[in-house]
Amino acid sequence: MLNDKRIKNKILRRVLLVGSLKLVVFAAIIGRLYKLQVIDRDKYKTLSDKNRINLKFHAPLRGKITDSTGKIIANNKSVYSLTYSYSYIHNFESTLAKLIKLINFNDLELDIIQREIINIKMTNKNIILKEYLSWKELSIIYVNIEDLPGVNIKSSSIREYSRGSYFAHTIGYTSYIKDKNTEIGIEKKMPFFLKGQNGIEKIYDNYLKGIPGTEEIEVNAKGKFVRRLSFIKSKPGKDIQLTINSELQDYGHNVIGPNIGAVLVLNAKNGDILCSASSPSYDPNIFSKTLNTKSWNNILNSANAPLINRPIKGLYPPGSTFKPVVALAALKYGLIDSNEKIFCNGTYVLGDRNFHCWKKHGHGKLNLLNAMAQSCDTYFYDLALRLGIDKIADTAKLLGFGKYYDDYYGISKSIIPNKEWKKNNFNERWQKGETLNVGIGQGFLLSTPLELAIMTGNLINNGNIIIPNIIKSISGENLNYNKNIKKNNFNIEHLNIVKKAMYRVMNTPNGTAWKSRIDDRGFKIAGKTGTSQVRIISAKERETGIIKNEDLPFEKRDHALFTGFAPYENPKYITTVILEHAGGGASKAAPLAKKLLIKSRKIIEGLDTDPTVS
Repeated sequence: MLNDKRIKNKILRRVLLVGSLKLVVFAAIIGRLYKLQVIDRDKYKTLSDKNRINLKFHAPLRGKITDSTGKIIANNKSVYSLTYSYSYIHNFESTLAKLIKLINFNDLELDIIQREIINIKMTNKNIILKEYLSWKELSIIYVNIEDLPGVNIKSSSIREYSRGSYFAHTIGYTSYIKDKNTEIGIEKKMPFFLKGQNGIEKIYDNYLKGIPGTEEIEVNAKGKFVRRLSFIKSKPGKDIQLTINSELQDYGHNVIGPNIGAVLVLNAKNGDILCSASSPSYDPNIFSKTLNTKSWNNILNSANAPLINRPIKGLYPPGSTFKPVVALAALKYGLIDSNEKIFCNGTYVLGDRNFHCWKKHGHGKLNLLNAMAQSCDTYFYDLALRLGIDKIADTAKLLGFGKYYDDYYGISKSIIPNKEWKKNNFNERWQKGETLNVGIGQGFLLSTPLELAIMTGNLINNGNIIIPNIIKSISGENLNYNKNIKKNNFNIEHLNIVKKAMYRVMNTPNGTAWKSRIDDRGFKIAGKTGTSQVRIISAKERETGIIKNEDLPFEKRDHALFTGFAPYENPKYITTVILEHAGGGASKAAPLAKKLLIKSRKIIEGLDTDPTVS
């Protein structure tokens, strides 16, 4: 009996042990189910949705870009491409074979497809088989689409630049995002998303690009469409209107002709850019489609650098167009007045060096007004030496050289040298002879055409500062960047003396631009010519006779410059012209500036100007 009791206890213990083990296992199962269905519900729902739901993004239309009158410069053009879905990768070879029989693929396209197929296996992303289908190709694919599993026709848009090369540097261009690793957000998930790469397209990309749309699509286990779950329409980008007048822009390019250079026309009151022409140029439409490496390298390595936006980024010795800065500095610091005369015999001696005036035998005695009119180098050597380089540099900066305005113009790379600059860049002391070179716009001094135009505006505006502006409105909202007019703190009397001196450049018989004058009393032109040397003239050449520009190799010829305004009494337009290696500013640049100012008045105001002279 005792033995039976022991057997019963042993069985009971085993039953309890087995029961406990079952309870633990059951509890674990219940806990796991609770974790899966309650705690991790959202996680596994998301994983399930990722397998069941495809999220697509739709690229928005970019905003249009128009000129000051509303003419469209940049717009969107519909194009069609063939894409292939990764869900049908197992059918790819046979599908491609069918496609090749239907439409033409060149060797480059086939090579790209083979590389993309490797990527599709790793990324599970759709690929582009062929871009920019013709209407004939589109119709062929559409008719045979049922026999091409995985192939889709994708509609997208590219940029179309109706004014072509005439606006290339201003507008810039766009391209599809190719390097997906360089972008953030949903943009990298859209194969047809346009991004600004240069000019207005780049700087104002956030305004122009719009907001992508989204679409949720339910698919089955094979990745085939079941139904659309949601759809949010994309929002187009904002339209941008420029201050540039396209008719005047076209004229600016025609005026430059075959020359290399830049022309600018600004509103003299507020700095609005009315024309900004750069030559040579390029067709921005080539960037709207896939650009092969050879074509890109041809543009990039062109000897005449067509990609440089010369009016904004071109760097040139300003030559004698810088003399108004030196004159104003001398007046500002009380180192001269408009009546004091300085004698020019053709040579200015500093130590054991001779600095030459452009007029070999000199100008004789000249006051400031006549020295500016005749562009006497000796006079400005003397002023520069009195001032010293730091006072010249400070005055230049107050007139707009070296300024940062916004990202479109960028950080100026012009060189306005002073003692500190020389020390920092060469670890050398500044020399007096270098001051004389800067006094006539040569030496280390480099500036952009825009800076010369802004300098002109700040000289002639009764002490008001002008700021360059190229945006008129965004989505119809007018912008006024110069609403709060600031003063430059120069003495108005001094500014008027310099302005009067610029008038004499064109309106006195000895003035360097006398031949470009007009007698229309309502539209008198004033300005300053400049001829900047790009070579050193030896003493021997001076003795035997300076070689004429036309007899020199092209790259050693002088740059021709002019900056001016009209009308003299109440300036409305500023123009700056720079022609690379064209020769003298008086003979080459000033006549073009005259044409630009007359045309500006005609286009903007509808007023004719009598170009005849007595």
